[in-house]
Amino acid sequence: MKKLPIKLYDPTFIQKLVFNGEVIVFEKSTFINRIIETTRNHFNKIFGVTLEDFFDDNDNLAFSTKERFFFQLQNKIKKCSEIKANFSNFLKEVGFDTKYVFKDQYSLRYSPKLNGKAFGKLKPTLPHRDTWASNLFDQINFWFPIHKISAGNSIYLVPKYFKKKVENNSKSWTFEKFKKNDDYPSAPYTKINIQDNEKVSFQLDKGNILCFSGHQLHGSLQNKKQRINFETRVIYKSNLNKIIIPKNYDSNSKVVKKNWFRNITTNKYLD
Repeated sequence: MKKLPIKLYDPTFIQKLVFNGEVIVFEKSTFINRIIETTRNHFNKIFGVTLEDFFDDNDNLAFSTKERFFFQLQNKIKKCSEIKANFSNFLKEVGFDTKYVFKDQYSLRYSPKLNGKAFGKLKPTLPHRDTWASNLFDQINFWFPIHKISAGNSIYLVPKYFKKKVENNSKSWTFEKFKKNDDYPSAPYTKINIQDNEKVSFQLDKGNILCFSGHQLHGSLQNKKQRINFETRVIYKSNLNKIIIPKNYDSNSKVVKKNWFRNITTNKYLD
């Protein structure tokens, strides 16, 4: 893991790091803090309680109501102009020229306590590469929680498999089934046995954001605490002639999801 302060970088430097399997933590971004505050404000308005009261079960809300409210929150985050502006400013502050940035939707994921019931469209995931779903190997992932977490209820990565083939169900998984069925997994996954000592997890301070290749094998950790995290993915098209993107070792899908990514400035689809 490489911790980097917030300052202007050459995007080629960032791409070369993550496409070679490095994991970056950008530290203490004002704009990421603003996204956290905006997201929590939306949460308070929709749920009628603070995030802390929600986690302490001081909300008197039925499960079905929580699920309905969380769907509303997820939709709100996708369309929020404040979040869009602050994420764009974050990308600029670490050196990306946003006219070359193509971005997936902003998403919130709720992870319940271990053995708890999840809700919302995105649920805790088994180990997977995002590239098994998109087939876009120049994809960069950004991930951060909207509250304090421990390494035990965070995301985990398995760098050991960055350049190794992993058996998975990408041949049969489809995005269309995911959109129609709330219980269908949000990404293709693997059932290989991953040892705990092979997993790398992260405890992020407020304002820190995790950055890694979409080719990294990763999944959700759960323990006695709940978690809500913010995530999105970008593709930067300015300098691909200068970098080597990860090789496809094991995606068995032929579908390329360019239409998941829109230019952050013009809103045009990736072509």
